[in-house]
Amino acid sequence: MANRPDGPSGVKFWALLGVLGVLQSCWLAWILVEPLPNARNVGGTVRRGILLMRAVPEVVPGVRWRESHLGMLARELSHVEYLPQRLPIVFAAGFLFAAALAMGELALRAIGLMGRLSVYERTPVAFGLGVSAMGLATLLLGRLGWLAPWPIRIGLVLLILLGLLARLRCPRAAHHRDSNRRFTFPSRLFTFTLITGPFLLLMALGAMLPSVEFDSLEYHLQAPKEYFLAGRITFLPHNVYASMPFGVEMLHLLAMIVAGDWFRGALVGQVLVMLFAPMAAWLIALTATSLGSPRAGWFAAVIYLTTPWVYRLAVLPFVEGPLCYFHAALIWGTHAAWAAARAGVPAAGTVAHVPDKSSSVPTNYWFLVGAFAGAAMACKYPAMITAVIPFAAVALLAALKRASPAIFFAYVAGTALVAGPWLAKNVVDHRNPVYPLGWRVFGGTPWSTEREQKWSSAHKPLGISRAALITDVLEVAGRSDWQSPIYTALVPLAFLRRGSRRSALALCTYGAYVFFTWWLLTHRVDRFWVPLFPGLAVLSGLGADWSRRWGWSVLLGGIMSCVILTNLAYISTALAGLNQWTDDLESLRVEVPRFVNAALAKLDADLPPGAKVMLVGQASVFHLRRPVVYNTVFDDEIFETVSHGRSPAEVHRALKDLGILYVYVDWFEIERHRKPGGYGFTPYVTAARFDDLVRAGVLEPLPSPEPHNSLYRVR
Repeated sequence: MANRPDGPSGVKFWALLGVLGVLQSCWLAWILVEPLPNARNVGGTVRRGILLMRAVPEVVPGVRWRESHLGMLARELSHVEYLPQRLPIVFAAGFLFAAALAMGELALRAIGLMGRLSVYERTPVAFGLGVSAMGLATLLLGRLGWLAPWPIRIGLVLLILLGLLARLRCPRAAHHRDSNRRFTFPSRLFTFTLITGPFLLLMALGAMLPSVEFDSLEYHLQAPKEYFLAGRITFLPHNVYASMPFGVEMLHLLAMIVAGDWFRGALVGQVLVMLFAPMAAWLIALTATSLGSPRAGWFAAVIYLTTPWVYRLAVLPFVEGPLCYFHAALIWGTHAAWAAARAGVPAAGTVAHVPDKSSSVPTNYWFLVGAFAGAAMACKYPAMITAVIPFAAVALLAALKRASPAIFFAYVAGTALVAGPWLAKNVVDHRNPVYPLGWRVFGGTPWSTEREQKWSSAHKPLGISRAALITDVLEVAGRSDWQSPIYTALVPLAFLRRGSRRSALALCTYGAYVFFTWWLLTHRVDRFWVPLFPGLAVLSGLGADWSRRWGWSVLLGGIMSCVILTNLAYISTALAGLNQWTDDLESLRVEVPRFVNAALAKLDADLPPGAKVMLVGQASVFHLRRPVVYNTVFDDEIFETVSHGRSPAEVHRALKDLGILYVYVDWFEIERHRKPGGYGFTPYVTAARFDDLVRAGVLEPLPSPEPHNSLYRVR
């Protein structure tokens, strides 16, 4: 490790600093005046420069403290009387976090790495292993129908006790720290907390708010809710997304079981998802420290945690936040494995220990890397491209270099152990390990040619053109609402740090691979490129530390202050999502469903308790408190299945057999899917079809909650 960067000096330094100052100023000026693309969706033009100027009072004339973004942020945090409502959620999340750490440390002991890792490495590494193992355990128990709350709660308590025992028996050598790091740690920790504290606080409070995102309400939370209510994990024929890897969603299910309630449990699960952000930042800091210096590590963690994308993924039950963590773990683990092979000790910059001369091939490290790759794939299928394949190539290179096939087989074993159960589940349910993908290769039921065409049309790679490439490069570089422009400002500077250039080249190569596979092989949803962030954060930390001279420190301080304050101002607004961080949770449970879909919320409130409703065209159903029959747009339309080719009497009997008392048709969603660029919707569903059933006496029209919807009672 190069603790002191060796950059140019004298006239060369000041000339280079002058060029950098001009370039950085031009870049930030463009970022501050360029309109945020997604803000146009809410009917306005928003620029980062305006957010920055309105962040504090009196910079813009007439903007007092109350109108400033920091003032509005303070106001949204002022309802402290409702904070006790969050305590049960925090307690349950802390309980599951402790269980995850315990399970992870037991796993580290099992693979022989407990004593090799420093006390500072164990926590973030054990967290990732633990949540992956808990997800697999929940899958197994759910398939067996063993989801009773009290046995699981007692089992988690016993797991925590076993983890504490394992920690007490850990070798003492791993607790050593050298004097320099012990001396600098407290002051840097204070500064780090001062800068990232507001972001972490908003992440934690935002994670305890009911979700408003469609995908979350359709399957990330809805499928675990259905498993919880059923008391087992089964194939859901009406929700194709539930057949994909559900490693993260298992945490929501486990949280629902521990909390004994699907709504509160979802909030507990969201807090667990939020914890992936600081754990990823921890691993990023360790990697940047190993490749550069502790200063680079602190900068890398700060840059990652102050990124609006990281905030967004921390407050929503999406899988990309955990996916970023596992990519950070893969980068850290690969570096640790290479370092252990070279020296027989952990990576440079980590805690020293007595070298193990008995084995020069650290296969246990590569097993760990494979487990992280498998955990990434357990988040979502695209991780096969961004995680499993590239790190398999690195493991193969290490095996060839050391003439040890055991390295590659250890990686494969780790990947198979974690990802394999999800593939096996789909083999049992569909005879296709990657259902609904790969249908042309593996087949799979109940998929069909029509559904495959619909899916492929919606998810096919977009057209390739120079204009599209330039647009997407600019989006990733900083124009995206959720991106932080600091990455583009600092990543290139990593190559100025002489002791870190080879590492910078490797990370940049991997970053280019992730970007171009996203651009060439996917339909370019912006969430799919976020696995770039861990590597970019490490590079940014190295770039920030290319020089220690006061001139660069002043320039860096100005850049960081500008970007971090702008990012904080942005995430404090409603543009970044629900920002009622300290409001009454009971009121939010009623208000949020109205905000998401007022008609559906009114329907849920007005119909008789327990009445089952068939929803046609609508799948955002998590907040509904009544039984519903629904399907996603890529599943067979249940109304068509029930009524196609049948007489009115047969349709009436089928509805009664399903226990359906009401039918709700969301024409707005149906037309949205039918428009160009939409997913498509079966032409079978028409207003005339329902009019025929009304005339036949099967359905009775009722007053509609909204003009673009229809409601019927089954006679």
